[in-house]
Amino acid sequence: MGRGMPKPIRIGANPNYYLRIAVPADIASKVKGTELSIPLNGSLRRVKAGSAVKASLGTSDWEEAKRRFLPAHEAILAHWDAVRTGPQRLSHKSLLALAGEMRAGWVKAFDEDPGEPEVWQRVRAQNNAALSDGRKLLWIPRDDPPPNSLEERFGGLVDAFLASKRVLLRLEDRPKLLRMVADAMNDAARVNEAKAEGDYSDTGETSKYPEYIPAPATPKAPVAEPVVTFQSIIDKEVKQRAAGRGGVAMIAATESKFRRAATEYAEFVGSENAAQITAKDVDGWKQDMLEAEELSNNTIGQRLQNLRTVVEWGRQQGLGEFFPEGNPLTLVKLPRHQPVPSEEKTFRLDEAQKVLRMARKQSKPDLRWLPWMCAYSGARINEVGQLVPKDFFKVGEDWFYKITTMGKRNVKNEHSVRQVPVHPDLVAEGLLEFVNGCSNKSQDARMFPNRAALNIRDWLREELKITRKELAPNHGWRHLFEDLAMAAGMSDSAKLYITGRSGGGSARAYGKGFEMLPGLAQQMKLIKSILR
Repeated sequence: MGRGMPKPIRIGANPNYYLRIAVPADIASKVKGTELSIPLNGSLRRVKAGSAVKASLGTSDWEEAKRRFLPAHEAILAHWDAVRTGPQRLSHKSLLALAGEMRAGWVKAFDEDPGEPEVWQRVRAQNNAALSDGRKLLWIPRDDPPPNSLEERFGGLVDAFLASKRVLLRLEDRPKLLRMVADAMNDAARVNEAKAEGDYSDTGETSKYPEYIPAPATPKAPVAEPVVTFQSIIDKEVKQRAAGRGGVAMIAATESKFRRAATEYAEFVGSENAAQITAKDVDGWKQDMLEAEELSNNTIGQRLQNLRTVVEWGRQQGLGEFFPEGNPLTLVKLPRHQPVPSEEKTFRLDEAQKVLRMARKQSKPDLRWLPWMCAYSGARINEVGQLVPKDFFKVGEDWFYKITTMGKRNVKNEHSVRQVPVHPDLVAEGLLEFVNGCSNKSQDARMFPNRAALNIRDWLREELKITRKELAPNHGWRHLFEDLAMAAGMSDSAKLYITGRSGGGSARAYGKGFEMLPGLAQQMKLIKSILR
């Protein structure tokens, strides 16, 4: 599954992955409230379509979730196609041919291992019960009392089969097809029973059923190529930012959030064509997310703002030809939300201690060192994640590192450029030995991977199980350091400078000259050890 394609997701704290496919806007009115059958892990499941089709994949393993996701996703797309084509009137011959194909598939599926004869005897008995307006659901039977009717027994199987053929049947033809299917499946059960008893003289081949010939597709009018896609806008913005001698590459995590918003909206409307975006559709997307109650209002607002930014980039790139009247998304009101108090976003001391202890056991450089460096500086993950060995330097007996824009690196604002003292605890942990090891390879090569922030977030949430939803996994260190600095009596100007926050007075010049760095190092040493 490439960029922009749906994939398994996690919802809330549930460890299992889910399938969630938005209903395309062009068929939403026809699909909403209806049921469809999708294959999940070897069986059929009936699911109801709302603004999306959602079902648990029943596994927390990523590879297994992808395996289960693909056939279910394909079945849903086939159903969308059938809905777009509309209900088809099939002749008696075509209905019989469809029943024959289902029979042939059922015989073939059990040809190598037909199981026990008693199983097929019960299948036939229950098929006959359904045929005489009795009972039970398809699949290998149990001994519980059977429910009612051909629809209950064969309906799910028929739906899945018709979807695979891109056929939406007229309601008046359904009873006829169900009876044909019941007869065909009864005959398949007879053949399989004989095979289970050791008699393969009836292979199941038959000329009784005609060949199914799909109705010719209705020619579609050619669709013009989209003026521009959301992903192409982002591609161009990423390229432009990194261009030239002084260019600054977009941070991977920043790029990811814009791509995610654009992809989710495109899935909702069923189109990547950015030129067709409207305030009405975006507001509908907002309402869909609000009704699903899977994301906080704050997160929904961020998604909308990120999509608005992508459209604005498109307008800039189009030099007045793309939405010349203005960005249509400015008309969409962001949802109100209750801000999370700063103290709730912050790492609690016990959480911080757990992370730092577990980081000691990690072999990957980003997991091992970035939590420690952020805990003892209040730096943003992306700031220290861009460091190269030559950023570290020594003044007197104290070590420092530079957070800079040199080498096309990205920082939030002018205050973010600074020189940060290395806390004695980091020296004791072996940070400088790690830096020296990196220096042996290259002075200019990044010491940490581009997606370090995402790696650390996933590690905290999924492996360390720190799932408190108010906590900002990467930004929480910033608040914790400020609390530690206040408790230690660090001066406000030093705290503002070290954390890279804007401030007035002496904070504007603190640490800019080498003569002031020893004093800054003394301020850093006021911070007590977190693991004490």
